[in-house]
Parts: sequence; structure tokens; C-alpha cells
Amino acid sequence: MTEIAVICAFLPSRNTGMFTVDLSAASFFSTQFPRAEIKYYCLGDIHKIGYRSEERHISYRPLHLHLDDVRDADLIVYWGDFLHSKQYWETDLIGWLVRDGLSGSRNEALELIYKSLMLEKAPPEILKKVVVYGGTIITVGASELIDKRYSACLQRLLTEAGGVFFRDAISATKASPFRPLENCLGTDCALLLGLKDFQNYGLLADPIVTRSKLGVFFGRSKWIAQPLMLARTLAKTMDLQAAWLPWLRSSPRQLPLARLAGFPATREPPLPNEILDSLLRCSAVVTDTYHLTVNAWNLGIPTICVGYGGQNIGHTLGDKKKETLYSQYGAAEYYVYRESIQNPASIPRVAQYAAEVLASAEKAAAIKAEIRRHAGSSRSRLINTCEIILCGKS
Repeated sequence: MTEIAVICAFLPSRNTGMFTVDLSAASFFSTQFPRAEIKYYCLGDIHKIGYRSEERHISYRPLHLHLDDVRDADLIVYWGDFLHSKQYWETDLIGWLVRDGLSGSRNEALELIYKSLMLEKAPPEILKKVVVYGGTIITVGASELIDKRYSACLQRLLTEAGGVFFRDAISATKASPFRPLENCLGTDCALLLGLKDFQNYGLLADPIVTRSKLGVFFGRSKWIAQPLMLARTLAKTMDLQAAWLPWLRSSPRQLPLARLAGFPATREPPLPNEILDSLLRCSAVVTDTYHLTVNAWNLGIPTICVGYGGQNIGHTLGDKKKETLYSQYGAAEYYVYRESIQNPASIPRVAQYAAEVLASAEKAAAIKAEIRRHAGSSRSRLINTCEIILCGKS
């Protein structure tokens, strides 16, 4: 039987965006390769994944215990997130591996990462079975490129892999010298989901609902007083009820501010079906959270994204990935720079601007069409690449 190994990012807490990324893997591979044996892996303690086994649609295997099984698979897919970003390793993943006892030290954790995520020292025939889809190396800069080991492993992976499709244009540009005859631009994995996928997995009961609310969530900014003021003013300007969408965990500094603004914010988010149901009842959204914007637009809901413009690309939670996403799909007008609302006196003017942008059904339709067109094209190229690799193994 054909075996497909899908490597997902470790999900350390409830995070609706990461949930939808992995849900898209379950839907895509079960639909496109129904006769294949599909196994899902993540590098981390699977007992500490943010959702219990009965709350998710994937059963993960611990990658560190199944490295040989992955290499023996007919197709190896690295699915989404920052799996190949050194910044992600240093900021998050290494610490988790040491904390949870999977590695005895940061150096041991780094060795495990190079072996499992970069396939360092694996023979070329293993790398040719690899597809990188929906991930990003947007944070890779000079500091990473002068690291000879990392740079060599990344270049080897990008050169030898059977297919590379990053989710953003910046990452695709970084990969293009190593794959000069190919289009390395994919899409965010969550954009491969359709409304029927959410329904099939029991996450949306009735898609025909009245969309009468302004969805609000700020969970990625350190200081959210001005964004909350913007949301309240925007809701009043549009004559909509503002509704809190607890997309992911809120930090202790955010909770009192959100509650002071009248939103029922909680530390932990509810399950995805509850949040997605609430999202579908919104006619528009304002947020600072990347995957909330992705899923909202994917469900046809125009979304204002708030983020800093004067920020370097250096962290996985940085705002540039959001700005890049919006520019990529012609939605730059829906991106509100955080600097523009730094002075509370400017918030009514910015809210009026955002309301006018959101009122344009024609602009929103153009963006939705661009997203669907791009996702459809990317899906076709992904299917074609996977089939070529699998045909070569048959």
C-alpha cells in the first residue's frame, strides 16, 4: 500500500488557526489519495498537544520515534508553518523539546531538528520524495544565511526536494534560485479548505446564517488598547454589534484590556466549532491575528488586519507575514497600520476609512476571487507533484 507521511507543526496550546491548517491536511490527503495509508507526525510530546485526541481529526505520531518510518514512506510532506525556519527553532521548538524531555539539552534538540525537519545527511533519494507545502521561511535573513550548517541544509532541501510551495511570495523568492524552472509559490494550507470541508468534519452546522456582527479579536499585539478602541468605533460606524472571537489564547496583559472594552475575553479559547460558528455570523472582522484573517477571507468575510508597518521580519509572530499576505491578494487597502492609530485622536478617521473599505462589495468580491483562483491553481500543482513522486515509486 502507498504510504504518505505528513509532518505538521507541534501545537502546544489551543490555536484555531493551526487547527485549520492540520484539518486541511486531513481533508486534502484523504480526498486526493483515498487508497493511501496516511500517517501524521509532529516533533513534540503528543500528550501535550493543545487539543485532546477526541477534539481533533488527526492522530499524530511522535516524529522523533518514527524517523525511519518517515524516510521509508513513498511521499514525505512538510505541511505548513515555520518548520524550516531557524528562528522558529530557537524561539519555540528547541525549548519545548528540552522542557518535555525529548532532548537533554538545546544542542541535542538542534541535532534532532536537523535530522527530522531538514533531513540532514539523508541520501538524495529520500529528499526527492519530499514536498514542502504551505510553509514559510520569511524570517530567514543574513543571521541565518551565515550559519554554514543551516544554510547548507536549507539549500540542499530546496534543491533536492520533489516539490517546494511556500505560502508567501517572499519565501518563494528565496527558494527560486534553487528551483529556477519552477513556481515555488503555494498558498496557506488553510486556504485549501472549503465550506463543505468544515461541514463534513462537523465544524459548521448551518452555513445559512444572518451575518450581522463585527468579529473582533486581538491576540498577537502586546498592547491592544488602541486596536480595541478602533474596533468599538468601527462597529458603531457600521452599525454592527461587536462580537469577541477568541481565536487563540489571550495573554494576561490582554485580558483586562479586552474586558474593560466590554468583550468577554477568556484565557483559553473554546473549541474550533464554536469559534467558526461565531465567525460565520460576522459580516466583517477586525483583528491582528494571521490565521483569523486567512480563515475569515476563506469563508468570504472581508477582514481588516491591524499590524505595524515599521517592523523588521525577524520573528514568527511578526506583522510582516500579515502585510505580505494582504499585498499578495490585492487586499492592501484592508491592512491598517498600527502606527496610524497610535494617537487615539486619529481613531475615528481610521475607523471611517475602514468602514468605507468594508462597504465595498465589489472590492471584497475581487479579493475573494483572487484567493480562490490562487488556491485552486496551487492545489492542482500540489496534486500533480505528489502524483509524480508516487508514480515514480510504483
